[in-house]
Amino acid sequence: MTTCSCNSDPGSRDGTVNAPPLAQEGRSSMSDQHERAASGRVLVVGAGPVGLALATELGWRGISVTVIDQGDGHVPFPAGEAIFSRTMEHLRRWGCAEEARTKSAPPPDYPHRTVFATSATGQVLTDFDYGVTNRSAGVYTPLTPEGPAFLSKFSFVPLLARTASELPGVEIRYGTRLETMEQDSEGVLAVVRDVASGATETLAGTYLVACDGGRSGIRRALGIEFEGMFAQGHNFAVHFRAPQLLDLLRERLGGPAVQIHTLSSARRPYITVVNGVDEWRLSVYLDDEPDLDDAVAWVHEAAGAPIDVEILAAQPWSGHCVVARTYRDGRVFLAGDAAHLLWPKGGFGANTGIGDAVDLGWKLAATLQGWGGPALLDSYEQERRPIAVRNVTEASSNWRADAQLVPDPVLDRMDAEGERLRREMGEEIHRSRAKEFRCTGVQLGYRYSSSPICVPDGSPEPPDEPDEYVPSTWPGCRAPHVWLPDGSSVLDHFGRGFTLVVSGSADPTPLVQAARGCGVPLTVLRLADPAAAAAELYERPLVLVRPDGHVGWRGRQAPADPVAVLDMLRGATLPPRDARAAGAEQAISAGVGTHLG
Repeated sequence: MTTCSCNSDPGSRDGTVNAPPLAQEGRSSMSDQHERAASGRVLVVGAGPVGLALATELGWRGISVTVIDQGDGHVPFPAGEAIFSRTMEHLRRWGCAEEARTKSAPPPDYPHRTVFATSATGQVLTDFDYGVTNRSAGVYTPLTPEGPAFLSKFSFVPLLARTASELPGVEIRYGTRLETMEQDSEGVLAVVRDVASGATETLAGTYLVACDGGRSGIRRALGIEFEGMFAQGHNFAVHFRAPQLLDLLRERLGGPAVQIHTLSSARRPYITVVNGVDEWRLSVYLDDEPDLDDAVAWVHEAAGAPIDVEILAAQPWSGHCVVARTYRDGRVFLAGDAAHLLWPKGGFGANTGIGDAVDLGWKLAATLQGWGGPALLDSYEQERRPIAVRNVTEASSNWRADAQLVPDPVLDRMDAEGERLRREMGEEIHRSRAKEFRCTGVQLGYRYSSSPICVPDGSPEPPDEPDEYVPSTWPGCRAPHVWLPDGSSVLDHFGRGFTLVVSGSADPTPLVQAARGCGVPLTVLRLADPAAAAAELYERPLVLVRPDGHVGWRGRQAPADPVAVLDMLRGATLPPRDARAAGAEQAISAGVGTHLG
């Protein structure tokens, strides 16, 4: 049995835990063993985007969840607006994608255009516009039923909270602080305190997931260290209101934009849209915390004009490139910022965390429902940690590329020299920064290439480039999207259990019978026309898709031992010891350093 006192500094992005250590009051862990074992409940600490996504994923699968967060549900600062296509596919499955697109800020038709300019009233150097809005998928249309979205955190977090709380068995308890927790082979006990009254109570769960942010008290209480590089750069962000700015973009920069990067001053302030009307966020590279009067000057600097500005909030932040050494300690798991911290260059942070939530969610559900094997939960770290390493490394690469752009006041000159420098700078920006703004590979192309619960078939792994997505049913990849004759996406048929996609004359019977014998939920999706695009895209007549939409196995005919295949996919077969460490070894070799913190 392990017992931890949990406390965390305020200010995490995924929800906070903040309290002095407190001895557990009035309960014996031994007396609660049977209650915990039978509860089937998951405790989630932190009601940020990742904690709420995990609660939604579990609730959608019929698992009881209690989310605790010491805050009141209010979002204090806008950040993390870029929502990837893959994340929107999860929202589609949860039934809230349409609301996210049509009832959130910015407005549905606001263009996802990124502009590099000397200032908002200056000279355009280049822009990145792929025809994407919250309503239109643009260049993503052939790849997914859900294009990316750009959603203010003021809209996104309440949407996730509503979606989660409407599911049976999901309870969100704001104003509740985790004080201590203990775990043993039967489950987890968490002592929590009501922030308003000071009253304490003990919550029982079979598992606990820490979604309590980068300053996670749970991670630190468990002694799990971050590996990588902390504070590669320091920054300051300002949430402000400027009613004139949108009109300036229309008049001087060719139309609205979600981001405006300026290159005429050393601080290089850049502006991000918040509500698509009059609220914005400004960020600058800075080592020391400034006065708020400085913030107004920076807005004027970025705008290139002394527009009216109201400062609503401001905070410092740092860019990191770190991943937790391990994602699990017994019955306690880490997810989101508690497991990895990234530069906000490309919008990878919350999206990587929501990917954690989906991967862990289906595995917890399978385990609690009795058909997941003893190795299934171990595969969470083995699958998701390499993805975190991949994404923190790519985000850091984007930051380094951005840092190479040197501001120059000559860029604003209206002579031949200014025109030449603007042309050269625009070409350099396109060469070095394009992969950040059209990152289809990062969004849709990640795969679980060393997973112990995917069955390799010996075929070459498809390319994994940040700005290129190659649809593939290679085991471990996201199963590709294609529209079916009934108007649905093939992705709409995945999720509750395993789905066997069948084309041609392939016989699914051996796998169906084996699944029935193992108690594994499996449905068959038969593609009506074996010559159609769907059958061609799926590459094999039989493709077995996991509950999270990733391919677990594929073949030209049923496997000789279908039970063995299903046992591997559900974690009933323990991998060799060297295979269990593959995720950690890949992470180190992938470029995360050994700095601990």
